[in-house]
Amino acid sequence: MEPTTEVGFTADASERPHTTGAPRALHIAWHPDPRHTGAVVALTPGVRLVLGRAGEALGSGRLDDPRLSRQHCSVEARADGGVVVTDLGSTNGTTAAGAALGTVTLNPGETFVAGQILFLVAAGGPGVQTPPPGIVGRSPELAAVLDQVALVAPRKTSVLLLGESGTGKEVFAREVHRQSGRTGTMVAVNCGGVADGVLQSELFGHVRGAFSGADRVRPGLVEQARGGTLFLDEVGDASPALQVTLLRLLQEGEYRPVGGDEVRQADVRCVAATNVDLTAAIAAGRFRQDLYTRLSRWTIALPPLRQRPADLVTLVTAFVERHRGPGARPSRRFVEALLAHRWPGNVRELDAVVERACVAATGPADAPVDAPDWLLASLRAPAEAPAVVSSPAPASTPAPAPASGRPAKRPDAATLKRMLAEHGGEMKALAQTLGVGRTTLYRWFEAAGLDPEALRAGD
Repeated sequence: MEPTTEVGFTADASERPHTTGAPRALHIAWHPDPRHTGAVVALTPGVRLVLGRAGEALGSGRLDDPRLSRQHCSVEARADGGVVVTDLGSTNGTTAAGAALGTVTLNPGETFVAGQILFLVAAGGPGVQTPPPGIVGRSPELAAVLDQVALVAPRKTSVLLLGESGTGKEVFAREVHRQSGRTGTMVAVNCGGVADGVLQSELFGHVRGAFSGADRVRPGLVEQARGGTLFLDEVGDASPALQVTLLRLLQEGEYRPVGGDEVRQADVRCVAATNVDLTAAIAAGRFRQDLYTRLSRWTIALPPLRQRPADLVTLVTAFVERHRGPGARPSRRFVEALLAHRWPGNVRELDAVVERACVAATGPADAPVDAPDWLLASLRAPAEAPAVVSSPAPASTPAPAPASGRPAKRPDAATLKRMLAEHGGEMKALAQTLGVGRTTLYRWFEAAGLDPEALRAGD
């Protein structure tokens, strides 16, 4: 049996990372010259770093800001993990959370402004030198995840990815597959969307004549993933029947198409993902302990976005360029507001907020993208659950009142199709927006004659 390890969640995943004694770093989160955004310097406990005009504390030219004094402020990491920022009698002052400061102690994820520059305190330590394709960020937290991926990817060991919604579990599953060296493709199975009645046929395929309407041989998902990776997405939502089927597949490594006599070897490597607390689900009788044991030979927990604020700065820039065009960048006010938000929806929510800001932007194409007041207000709202934010209605039309409870009736087929596209094909996210369970949502699609999988594939 392969060794089992786990990169676990912090005791309280809602907290920003400020482990006592952990290394700290200072980042430029926003600079008038975009070439300097992202610069970073390690902070040594007990060593005072002075920031000032023309200083080279973060590299040559990076503090050339006319609004900085020659000795503007000092930054010093303490042995207990806090970072002390002290204004040194600067002309224009130093601010944190919009208030002028004399001396303040900051934790990772918190910011201060000196001159025109926004500085971010973050966890220190070795970061990512060259991010893999499709992965944005260089933080130590991301580096720890990628180290685990590189360690397990070349093996056939099953991998369980744990993380909140929107942390990029499928992205990292694809990275496990990419680094595996396996020549087949990665095929995703939405475990919460496989109906028990078609379960065997979906996974294992069927032969011609297996049932009414089976007029041809149809390979299942396991066959499509031959030589590659079978990605079991949202495995925590798998029905009892699907859990039994997956357990047999993992235990025996073989399967038989519906209606067929030939037993075939399953040449797949399984990677599963969930945002469900499987330990609690096992205790409640909703998830099989033996299946969990098979899936979790190697477990990697993905940190939420609020625990890797340095990556948020890089992601914001990437998303602004995606939605606004090459060379576009966010304003300092926007970045500061984004860093103060808790991001319950993680990277997916961040992308949606940045897109709204880009749609609302009315200035020149080369002007920094700012956020309208209504969008900033949504970021200041309580963050226990992702807020559903709409653009303001035209002045002549009263804005609709927020919906409460379940919708009165099922949307029509065109509306369901449009909304699924707006949610990036994510049925779970759409169900949350509509205020219904995913089972209900799948029934709505079925009643409307729509196939969510086919819509996601662009069929």
